[in-house]
Amino acid sequence: PPFPRIKSYYDMIDVSVEFGLSHLEAFCMFELAKPDVEKAKQIKAYADSKNIRFSCFSVYINIVGDDSEEMIKKLKGYADCAAILGSPYLHHTICCEFSEPDKVIPYKDELFAKGVHAVREVYDYTEKLGVKAIYEEQGFIFNGIDGIGKLIDTVDREIGIVVDFGNIAQSGDDLLMFIEKYSDKIVHAHIKDFNVTNEPISASSLKTLTGKYITDSNIGEGDVKIKEAIDLLNKYGYEGSYGIESCANEDNSPYIRKAIASLNLLIS
Repeated sequence: PPFPRIKSYYDMIDVSVEFGLSHLEAFCMFELAKPDVEKAKQIKAYADSKNIRFSCFSVYINIVGDDSEEMIKKLKGYADCAAILGSPYLHHTICCEFSEPDKVIPYKDELFAKGVHAVREVYDYTEKLGVKAIYEEQGFIFNGIDGIGKLIDTVDREIGIVVDFGNIAQSGDDLLMFIEKYSDKIVHAHIKDFNVTNEPISASSLKTLTGKYITDSNIGEGDVKIKEAIDLLNKYGYEGSYGIESCANEDNSPYIRKAIASLNLLIS
């Protein structure tokens, strides 16, 4: 969580220890705002000294734009960093247009084809490093039960799936049905919460494919079926990590502590 008192990876590692966490999800920020294997080595050494492991390396990136090949090259650099950090997974976004589906849907076939090409190339590169490329239900093309299913069927690679508890709302599909469908492929989980409303309730509200709006909320205070989803993952023997997604413009340490305590009870 990039709240203001964290200004580096070293701060994130220290706070992870403070919060009693065992793993940290790396992201394309701070020292690794750009791929840098030497900085990754230094971060890994510090994390090892604090007994913190990296559960995943996530990258926010658009790989279906005019600069797609450049972004694929950048992702390969992040794959190198993920391998150095000891992360088993590289997770990255595909099509970063989340606010206005009408701008994306008319080009969905073209964008899907470009996304599949990029995923194949990134997957083949990460596989050589011993890192698995994994993908979540996100946006308006690679989302929902059908969207992820089409990606799995078309890409011809053994990709893993991240179940994002909140993002599924962008497609209007049901979180529990998604878990039921892809339980054998889910290797990582992002926990976040949304309020789902008929009208936007803030400037950050996002319009979904069903015409409803989703707005970030504190974990446990929104409409996402968090307990039911964790229970279902437990039923299917899920052994991956749970990443808490929480972004704030203020020090939200008390909220993070509360979320960790609540989730520990649900997971155990």
